[in-house]
This record gives sequence, C-alpha cells and structure tokens, in this order.
Amino acid sequence: MKEKNTQYPEKWTGLKPTRFNKYRSWINNQKPGICGTYVSAVLLHDAYLHAYGLNISKTTLLTGLKTVIDETFAYRGTFPWDLWHGLNVVLKYNPDYHARMSFIPDKKVVELLDRPDPLPVAVGTARLLGSSYKNHWVVVYAYGYDPNGKLYFKAYDNHGRSAAILPASQTFGCVWLQNKKTKKDKR
Repeated sequence: MKEKNTQYPEKWTGLKPTRFNKYRSWINNQKPGICGTYVSAVLLHDAYLHAYGLNISKTTLLTGLKTVIDETFAYRGTFPWDLWHGLNVVLKYNPDYHARMSFIPDKKVVELLDRPDPLPVAVGTARLLGSSYKNHWVVVYAYGYDPNGKLYFKAYDNHGRSAAILPASQTFGCVWLQNKKTKKDKR
C-alpha cells in the first residue's frame, strides 16, 4: 500500500516491474495469511524460471513451502529465520542456491540490487515502524530515492499488486537466494 506522498523516486535500480506482473494473480487469501510462504514461492519460482527455464506451479511451491515455513515452529507468524530455514530445506540438494538473511534490509537490498545479476529479495514490513501493511512480507525487486533522499522499495505485495511502493524505513528483515558460485556476501 502506498504511503501518501506526491514525490516518489523517478529513477529505480534493480529488476523491471514487468518481470513480476505474472505474480499479480498469486494472492494470499488464507486466514491467517501465509505471506512468508507466498514471497518464498515467488523467490523460488523466479530463480528457477530464470536460471533453469523451469516454470514450477504455484500450487506445488505453496504446498511444499507452507510445511517448512508456516508449520515448522509453534508460534504464529513468520520471521526472517522462518523463510531462511524453509528455503534452505527446499534448496538442500540444489547445487546453485542457498538462502541468506539479514535484519537490516535498507543497506542489504540496495547492495543486492546493485549487482550485475540482481535477484529479488523478500522483505518484512513492520507495524511498529508505521507500515500500512502491518507485519507482512513482500518481494522487493527495485529501489529508488525520492528528491529528499528517502529510500523506497518497489515490490510484489501478494495482495494483487506487482508494483507496490513502500518506504524502506518501515521494513525489518530480509531473505534472499544467494548463488553459491558467486563470492560470499559482505557482512
């Protein structure tokens, strides 16, 4: 959901929004929601489609990921470590990718999307930080700065929007797929 602002970034860095149009129909209607599972499914779908040409079905991804993300731990909701754990369980035998996580998305997302071969990043929003999404997960694929230097993310929100704009200041935690063949991320 957009924050009320008349001056969003004019220039975006990262991936093109058209790459995420196909996910507009991937809408999280479950009660309670499984937004962490949805964004993890999008990360895997996008990676497998672009790396291997495999178009894995949404149902297969959601069914498999729900068991290792939403149903593994006894508490409600999902935290960065839930997505990290679930993705790494699914990727256990994949020779190319593993999941990584960080608790500070603003710097990490910019670093990841500045790469020559950027991949999307799952980013958590937080009610405590003023997010209109409350506690939620989105897939960020681009970033930009408004005329005042405020950082914004462009994202798939799993509510039917593939080009949502949200302030980075309202996010906490991020998870991404790291190619095992590239050098390790700086910490």
